[in-house]
Amino acid sequence: MFSSGESDESNHVPVFGRRSFVDDICFGGADFDDCLETLDRLLTRFAECRISVSFTKSIFVQPKVDFLSHVVTPDGIAADPKKLAAIAEIPFPRNKKGMQAFLGALNYYSRFIQSLAVYGAALYQLKEDDFGSSTDLLAAKASFAELKRKVGEAPILRHFDSVKDVHVMLFANEWALSSTLMQLHDDKLHPVRFCGRVLKDNEVNYLPAEKEVLALLQLLKVCYTLLVGKTIHVYTRFSTLEWVFNSKSLCGREVSFAVLLSPHHLIIKRVRERDADFAQLLQASITPSIGLDESLAHIAPPSKGSASVRMDPELLYARVPSDFVGYVLSFDGSAKTEKNGGYGSCSWILWRLPSWDIEIAASAHLSSTTVNIAEYTGMNHGVAAALDRGITDLIIVGDSRVAIQQSMGVIACKKDTLQVELARHKTLTKQLGSTRYLHVLRTYNASADALATEALEAKAGRVILNAERKAELRVLNRIQEVLYVDRDSAKAEETAPNITASHKGPLGQKKRLESHERT
Repeated sequence: MFSSGESDESNHVPVFGRRSFVDDICFGGADFDDCLETLDRLLTRFAECRISVSFTKSIFVQPKVDFLSHVVTPDGIAADPKKLAAIAEIPFPRNKKGMQAFLGALNYYSRFIQSLAVYGAALYQLKEDDFGSSTDLLAAKASFAELKRKVGEAPILRHFDSVKDVHVMLFANEWALSSTLMQLHDDKLHPVRFCGRVLKDNEVNYLPAEKEVLALLQLLKVCYTLLVGKTIHVYTRFSTLEWVFNSKSLCGREVSFAVLLSPHHLIIKRVRERDADFAQLLQASITPSIGLDESLAHIAPPSKGSASVRMDPELLYARVPSDFVGYVLSFDGSAKTEKNGGYGSCSWILWRLPSWDIEIAASAHLSSTTVNIAEYTGMNHGVAAALDRGITDLIIVGDSRVAIQQSMGVIACKKDTLQVELARHKTLTKQLGSTRYLHVLRTYNASADALATEALEAKAGRVILNAERKAELRVLNRIQEVLYVDRDSAKAEETAPNITASHKGPLGQKKRLESHERT
């Protein structure tokens, strides 16, 4: 069989017309009697199927068994520590073949490594030419180091208990999916297995909530025999999954998602960013998915053919000392869906530092727009207002990742409508002496957000002239909390090298703070 690839002829009639080849078998039980009962059933079945077993190679009723480079105990299944130690000592490969060998070893133990695809995506994309001395392997080497660390921390996976409830934690970012199958033991959620994969090209542009649905569907497929007919508690960062599962009026991809999820009984819980109760429920070997995005920027795989910034993220931060004298533009945009009217609004506020006085605060109503176009419009109106006041140096701050990163060149601008807005923005900023960008969370951009919301609800824009309203906007403003840096760090930034654009950079780096200076 193993030399020719063809099985020998036999006089025995195969059961169900099929031949059976069995090599390694492992089973367990709650106690001695349970093991004997399972053994009796197994041997009976072997006899029915005409399968022979070597008694001298068999061991029975052991507290621990080494099985296919795994260690099986009553507590669970663990990876062979000798194999893990050997993997942890592998140096960064010098060629693609060496990298494939490393990834192959990891793939064998993939069920023990949480978010393997997330951390390994930069390594999967490497080509033979990338191992040359002139290639930037910063992200690849960071991914390699992170994976070796995670190998060393590989947990013991609990045996699946068909009686206990099933819990699933989902995570998806801009390049990969990850899911964790868990069950409750001693008031803690312990891992049963980890699952994940890299996103396909057509899936990269899916919404974050849709990617989490993909992560759930993959786990349901891989663990179908374990999960079929079970009630599954799903922990997600978005409310969209529950809507897809329960809604009766869907369209597009959501229809296929709902069909694929319909055979399963799901109890969906949205886990928010500061849900301490959920984090405490997880066993120590499980990393919560909430807030994980910001820690992954340094391992982001290169995008394919999109212009991007390729350098240490610390050098991208637009940070200034607290006594900085200059101007900051904050902006925001909002829009209703086409079903609800398709109109929107935008806002812009020009701040004078260090006093944070408002030079101008205004909003505009947009009769037909999208969120991204509304945010671009607010940003461009703000730059135009700065130029009207003779301002030459500007720091642009917003919570729009698309507008900020496309203006920086971190991500490509592929939509025609946005290309028009981006071209207008570049035309405006060329008239400035220097432009720096800062991407912040919405909570820090509350002033511009409030103005845009008011204009959306009133369906009318306005210029803020009332001193009391300006004072309210100053109270809402929290940009200084992320913009200011101590003087020592500011001096370090002044000596930072220039930022240059390339055509092979991190795929959609998601950072809380991002900036780029163009002179």
